[in-house]
Amino acid sequence: MFKLCGMSKFIIVILMCSLCVSCNAVSKSDRVEIKLLAGQINALFVQARKEIEILKVAALALLENPGDAKGLFDSKRYTTTKNYIYYTPIDDGQCEVWASGHIPIGGSERKRIKMFEHLCPDLQNIYNRSNFVDNIYLTTYDSIVMGYPYADMHAYMQSGLDLTKVWVTYWAAAEDANPKKKTLWVNPYIDAVGRGYMTSIITPVYYNNFLEGTLGIDITVDLISDKFIALSQKNLMIVTGRTIPVAINKNSFNILRMKGLEKYNYLKKEPENRSISSSLMMTKNSSKDIQAIAAWITGPKKEIDLMIFGEEYSLIKEKIPEIGWFLIELKKN
Repeated sequence: MFKLCGMSKFIIVILMCSLCVSCNAVSKSDRVEIKLLAGQINALFVQARKEIEILKVAALALLENPGDAKGLFDSKRYTTTKNYIYYTPIDDGQCEVWASGHIPIGGSERKRIKMFEHLCPDLQNIYNRSNFVDNIYLTTYDSIVMGYPYADMHAYMQSGLDLTKVWVTYWAAAEDANPKKKTLWVNPYIDAVGRGYMTSIITPVYYNNFLEGTLGIDITVDLISDKFIALSQKNLMIVTGRTIPVAINKNSFNILRMKGLEKYNYLKKEPENRSISSSLMMTKNSSKDIQAIAAWITGPKKEIDLMIFGEEYSLIKEKIPEIGWFLIELKKN
């Protein structure tokens, strides 16, 4: 029988260790870096929750003590169209107001708009102290929107819309969908006023057990991607709990070859906020390699080695707990 000398055994052990290292490209520093990055992303979402809770307190204070309802601005900043839309046609640096005309604007509605004008400084302050918030707004039960910054809603929106039915940022917070009246995150959707893929944190505003409206803070996919992953030399992406990639840098895009993840642009009016197509779920992708990644994302393991289109990669994931998403890195072996 052939016997190995001590030196031969040593060489074989070294070779085996080298092979193991080559099979998994993940280092301790990789794990630390992705954990830190996921923590930074999570902190921004946590901050958005804190901001909307502060805004909710301010809105309730106005409803409890409306005062003389003089408002902050001259009524001349508003105009009414023949379709009964009541809105701010010019960006004057203050809050934008757009009322669809679903409920015609009369004296009581104007009085409420004047009351809610006192929220405008709060909206501005939240926006100005954040580098990732895209828009902050109040949507009322009578289809009035007050938001900051100015988004020229009149250029996109249709008259007569019942926003309580067509805006996910309203109906998802209302009692039928949210009986516990929680502050919650909306699944990614296509924004109605032309800003592309979006996620929002929303909260209902009840007064005397009546839903006066909802408050929302929007965060665009582009802002998330630009701040955290777009320029990274690493292969990074952010994926929802439903395995929909919401942000992906060029490196990862080229590796995964998933159709439909190109930047979403449109110029036409979008009367409704629309959910991102479920066809973008990695679990429903036609590629078995992508399906295998999706199965790992929804499972308990933080790391895995997988073949992706003939190349072997080590994958690491770190949860973004506030919103239930995952930050993922793909490292080629």
